[in-house]
Amino acid sequence: MVAIAFLVADPEASNLNCERSESLLIRACLAHRNKIVFCAPHNEIYTVGSTVWARGWSQHQGLRRNDVDLRLKEAELLWVLGLGIRNSFLDRMQLLRSLDQSNFVNGVDAFVYLHAKHALLQTSLTRYHPYSIASDDPNLLSEHLAKGGDWILKPAAGSFGRSVFLLAGKEQSYRRALLDLGTSKGFFLLQKKVDTTHEKRWLVVNNRVIGAYGKKLTSHRGNLHSGSTPFVTEPSREEHSHVEEIAIHLSDMGIRYAAIDVAHPYLLDVNLANPGWLSTYRELTGRDMSPQVLSALLD
Repeated sequence: MVAIAFLVADPEASNLNCERSESLLIRACLAHRNKIVFCAPHNEIYTVGSTVWARGWSQHQGLRRNDVDLRLKEAELLWVLGLGIRNSFLDRMQLLRSLDQSNFVNGVDAFVYLHAKHALLQTSLTRYHPYSIASDDPNLLSEHLAKGGDWILKPAAGSFGRSVFLLAGKEQSYRRALLDLGTSKGFFLLQKKVDTTHEKRWLVVNNRVIGAYGKKLTSHRGNLHSGSTPFVTEPSREEHSHVEEIAIHLSDMGIRYAAIDVAHPYLLDVNLANPGWLSTYRELTGRDMSPQVLSALLD
């Protein structure tokens, strides 16, 4: 029986975060109690009657078999990495939702209902967030900006630090131009700027904290793809305890594996689709934490 089935990035929609994490996780799975690992691109999910299948490849004891079809319900653990092609996302999620959700690392509902940044504001995690407003109406967002202060504007479902702006309430023309440009593409999150001097990125797995690294910001964008620099750091006991609390909330919502950005005491972002934490941490410290991830999920 296949122990772990990975649904991975499609070749035409791949991203470096997923690819680097996939490689470490798949190797660790193969070494962990001699597991059989199956991998399939998102766009190779299909259904025959009421059975959900995927076409991909399997690996076991150093051997790889290509063009393997698997009934996904036969996998002990289903691990979705990345979101795949946008225009088929809901179709694939509807098929995966028919499977036993307890077998997923991150449940389908988390990808559909909690991936956008504003969605988490409607959960128990809202207590950890900076004050935020989500809308696709530039006039409404402008009303809040007019109250003054510094704000961060970001796409509600964005990633990699793209289209993230620092806005000052007094800069009327600059603010309005950005809002007119940004909100035409969908919902944006307007968030009170908080002190991110000590921002860290953490990996949490099944209620456990795996580790953290610091991020030296070169601008208001904290994402590594936007120029921030990771560094080795030792979080305080208070920070660690705080993140443990957040991890419990995430697990209760079906998110058992996520990289989260925290500028204590604020939770800034939760990334369950493209975490990329493992490879960065290994490059910084020389430590591969993927075995610890598997232990947290499987043991």
